[in-house]
Amino acid sequence: MRLITTKELRTLSIATRHHHLINSRLAILHYADEYGFKGAARRFGLDRKTVRTWHRRWVASGPVGLVPRHPRTRRRRISDEAVRLIEHVRRELQFGAMRTRLWLDRVHHIRVAAATIRRVCRDLGYPPIRRTGPRRPRQPILFSKEHPGECVQIDVKEVKVAGQKCFQYTALDDCTRYRVLRLYPRKYHGTSLDFLATVRHTLPFPIRKVQVDNVLHPEVKRPEQADLSY
Repeated sequence: MRLITTKELRTLSIATRHHHLINSRLAILHYADEYGFKGAARRFGLDRKTVRTWHRRWVASGPVGLVPRHPRTRRRRISDEAVRLIEHVRRELQFGAMRTRLWLDRVHHIRVAAATIRRVCRDLGYPPIRRTGPRRPRQPILFSKEHPGECVQIDVKEVKVAGQKCFQYTALDDCTRYRVLRLYPRKYHGTSLDFLATVRHTLPFPIRKVQVDNVLHPEVKRPEQADLSY
């Protein structure tokens, strides 16, 4: 019992996807001729009835008898409820397979593989969703002024440097985007006054207005202390 070439299988009008499987079954039948059905079943991990059925079909129909006879589309192993949810998400929310899988797991506690979701959508007649490129991050809208120094925003943020807590003072001019940064170990009226003086002497233009969001010490909110107009 020899293997059959691809040309011979095409002559018999056997689908290409079955060629390798037919030759594999022929090799098992060849082993069964020498060692019996029981030996072949034990060697290849099959049932003796399966090997005997293949042999009977080979004798009756030749290579055509070894073509798989299972249906092209098998019955789904997932529930009808899961199929209904997949169709709802695909139709209403336009989710892909991966997002649908996460949605089913988190919302309904149903675990379905992404490949299964793609197959269900294909069987339902929905075309695959094309992949889109990564979204560009939205650029925040920045305030802009016409003249330098017209408005300088000051912010204070708590940061850690080498494991130590510090306070980062930041001043930003809304026109030139000129920025001044300083780090202080504490946040009180002395550091706030020192930073305001640093900003005043660092910026190459006069400051007309300083905008803060309750980040400076209350005692520094008096314009006469920093010699600035608010």
